[in-house]
Amino acid sequence: MDIGIREKLKLYEKHINSTQFDIGFYFLIENISKFIESIDVDIYICENPNFVPENIFKFIRIARIFKFFNIRKIVILKGVKRQQVELIYKEKKLKLNYELLLKSESEIMYYIISNSSPLISLEMVSTFLKGSGLSYVMLNSRTFLEEAAKKETNIDKLIFIYLTAITVNIGGSFNRAILFQKKGDSYEVFRALGFKNEEEAHRVWKYMEESNIDFEEKIKNYKGSEYFSSLEEEIRSFKINEDIISKNTLFEEILNSGKAMHIPASILPIEISNALNIIGECAICSLKSENKNFGFIIADNRYNLKPITRDQLYILDYFSKQTIILWENKLFIDALRFEAEKDFLTGFYNRRSLDRYIETLTLSRKENIGIVFIDMDDFKKINDTYGHDKGDKIIRAFSNIVLKNIRREDKTFRYGGDEFVLIFESINSKDLFDILFRINKDFKKEVGYTFSSGGVVCENSLKIYQCLKKADELLYEIKKSSKGKINIK
Repeated sequence: MDIGIREKLKLYEKHINSTQFDIGFYFLIENISKFIESIDVDIYICENPNFVPENIFKFIRIARIFKFFNIRKIVILKGVKRQQVELIYKEKKLKLNYELLLKSESEIMYYIISNSSPLISLEMVSTFLKGSGLSYVMLNSRTFLEEAAKKETNIDKLIFIYLTAITVNIGGSFNRAILFQKKGDSYEVFRALGFKNEEEAHRVWKYMEESNIDFEEKIKNYKGSEYFSSLEEEIRSFKINEDIISKNTLFEEILNSGKAMHIPASILPIEISNALNIIGECAICSLKSENKNFGFIIADNRYNLKPITRDQLYILDYFSKQTIILWENKLFIDALRFEAEKDFLTGFYNRRSLDRYIETLTLSRKENIGIVFIDMDDFKKINDTYGHDKGDKIIRAFSNIVLKNIRREDKTFRYGGDEFVLIFESINSKDLFDILFRINKDFKKEVGYTFSSGGVVCENSLKIYQCLKKADELLYEIKKSSKGKINIK
């Protein structure tokens, strides 16, 4: 907008700034601007602002927001009824007269669609349909948010709702969605919705169409099954090392972009495209918060072979960002809830609590975490010779000794029958060894038996899964060669 036009509009500034137009115009004009370089606008306006139709002020406001809407000329008139707006595209002029400008936005839009070139009219109708579709998806997103945010909705159900939103027809409409979870130095298939082949896909689609199953019904069908789908059952064991991804610079850049993107299958690491049988193209979105890298999701239209649309990417991006927030919140809630999940015999937390606690540690940014795996020596022989009551007494004695020798902030878990995991905060390897040595000494003195242990000090909580694996390996290593020994690295 040139200086001369801005000067002429100063008289109307108050009215321009106070006018509001339907938010649907933002969506409409933004989409039209993607294929039309510019539309020129000539405005004939009364010198008295009080006699100017509000729709003229709306056109001026739109021109200030969208650069492709170019006000070419402002003509100030003494009369009222000669006011009009002229839209010019490729030398074709469309006049909106005074009587029309007094009408509603809907009536003006109907006139523009009816009298514009076929190209513009078709694009406007297409945009309205697209907007209606997205609005319907957003209405369904309320169901997603309400159900996902319920305190009784655990992480597994949250993921089911998320994948359903991406694949259901009134959502993202993708044929398949595969969620990779970041665990240590690898990405593992965590959950997936979709079909293992085209025949199954069409059979299920036909059934769902005939049964008229909607989003809410699909969510109600969640049963916490081992597998969400036949696709998941086929690919659940697949994992890919972080090193392989880091060697694929372009793919890594896409993951770091923080938004849903549409990519050819050739960009994917060959291991992923082969394992998932991806052909042609797919959509991908990383799942990262400021505190944690949850992983990434891949979605495609594998069986109907339709091109991935901008709307699908928008929906994938929207639901992914909502899921990251909810997932992180549920991890923090789980960290509080796991306090109630203790083993009745030892007073230690149970195996399920350990899994939750490890996940919360990845968010904590803590340093120097001591991780110890413990296994009772000859425990099977004790149970077989003296019975399980004797075994229970030994485990109870062990747990009491452990709890006397650790700090309040340290955590203890019963990992299996005679296997335990201890996690210590802010500790060095010498202090870790000393604590375990003292526990083992007291344990042998009281019950006459020993345990073997392997442990590490994890310098960075982001490497917690690698450290867990290493501690387990150190225990296995010491068990092969001796008993009652402590193996700390």
